[in-house]
Amino acid sequence: MQQLLEAAERIFVSLTGYTGFDLDLSEEILTVVLKSVSAEQQEGYVGLEAFAEANRERLGQLYGKYGPGPAASEPTDWARP
Repeated sequence: MQQLLEAAERIFVSLTGYTGFDLDLSEEILTVVLKSVSAEQQEGYVGLEAFAEANRERLGQLYGKYGPGPAASEPTDWARP
């Protein structure tokens, strides 16, 4: 799990430049995610960094659209009907 967490952190920082994330929360979320997929599926996560690099532009666009932005009380594009 630690290697996957470190890879996810590297990807996040490389896409966003943001380093102030909550490590404890990241570990908690990853624990839940890993419980929801089989061991075989988890093995596929080894290629997470290659996937992120191959899809860097699209991931950056998605982060820009759905990442931190307007206050929670302000509607966002994805929250509009």
